[in-house]
Amino acid sequence: MPVEFPAPRIAALQEHAARLYDGRKPGTSLAVLARDLLLAFFDVCTHAGLDRVMAELAEAFPPLDVADRNALATHEVVIPAVVAQLETIKLDAGGPRGARPRQLTDCVVAALGLTPVEQPDRTIVLDDAVRVEVAGALASVLDAGLAAPKLRADIIADARVRCDASHHASFDRIAAQLDERGQQIIKLPKVPIDALHAAQQALFAARNAVVARVAGAAIDRARDVLANASADAAARLDQPISLRVTPREVACSRACDARIPKTPVRVQESLLDSIADLVRIAWRAPVTTALPYAASRTFAVGDVIEHPKFGRGKVVATSHKRIDVEFEAGTHTLAHVPPPR
Repeated sequence: MPVEFPAPRIAALQEHAARLYDGRKPGTSLAVLARDLLLAFFDVCTHAGLDRVMAELAEAFPPLDVADRNALATHEVVIPAVVAQLETIKLDAGGPRGARPRQLTDCVVAALGLTPVEQPDRTIVLDDAVRVEVAGALASVLDAGLAAPKLRADIIADARVRCDASHHASFDRIAAQLDERGQQIIKLPKVPIDALHAAQQALFAARNAVVARVAGAAIDRARDVLANASADAAARLDQPISLRVTPREVACSRACDARIPKTPVRVQESLLDSIADLVRIAWRAPVTTALPYAASRTFAVGDVIEHPKFGRGKVVATSHKRIDVEFEAGTHTLAHVPPPR
C-alpha cells in the first residue's frame, strides 16, 4: 500500500540530496549513498513531525524501529531497494548535475513506495504585529532561562543527577571545565575513560532537557499571545501534526539541534520559525500608510505616495527638486519641495 508523503516536504529532501551528491566522489559505493539518503529522509520526517509516515513505513517494512535514526538506513530490504533505484540513474555516467538531486529524491520515493500528495491549504494569516508580540513573548522567557551562567548551572545540576554516584568526583572535575554556557569542555581533565563517557552522555542529555524545558515554557507564553489573535492557531500548537507528534514537540526538538547555538536570540529565531512552519501561519506584512502626492510637499526615499494619475508608488530616489517614484506601471520623476538644509 503506497505511503502518502506531503509534496511540500520533497524540496527539503532534495536539499539534502544536493549536498550528498556534491560531496560524493565518483565510484563511491551506492550502498553508502543509499544509507545517507535514508538518514536524510528520517531527518526530514522528524523535522516536519511526520511520525505517521514513519509508522506506515514500519508496517510496510517490518521490523522497523521508527525511533531509531539508523533503522531505515540499515534495513536489509530497504537498502537494496534504494540501491536498485540508484543503479537506474547511472550517477557516474555524466549528465546534467542540476537534475541529480531530483533524481536521487525520486529514487528514495520509489524505493519506499511513497506517493507525494498535496495538502489542503490550512494557512492562518496573522498580522505582522502578532509576530512581533510572539517574538517578544518567547524572548521574555528565553532571555532569563538561557542566560549565562544560569544555563550552565542548570545543565550541570541536571547532568549530575543523571550520572551514577560512582562517577560524581570525575563529573565535578569535568563540569568545572565547561564554558560559560555549559556547551563545551574547555580543557579535558584526567579522569577514568568510563567516567568521561558517563559524564559526556549525562551532559548531552541534560543540555537537551534544559533547552527543551525552557523552550516549552517560552511556547506557553507565545501561545497566550496567539490565543488573543487566533484561537485556532493557539490550539494547533498542541494538536498532532500527522499522527501523535505536535508542533510544540517538534519546535522544542529543533531548538535542541546541535547546529543551533544555545543563545536566547538563536533559540528564539528557531522557535518562531518552527511555530510559523508547523502551525502554518503566514505573517501579513504591515500596511504602509500612503502619503497624498502634492508638488508642494517634501518626500524622502522610502515614502509611499498616492498619485491621482499613477496610483500608489514608492519613492526610490531624490535629487534636489525632483523625486523618482516607482509605480506599478513604471518609474516617474515628479516635483517636490527639497528638505531644508
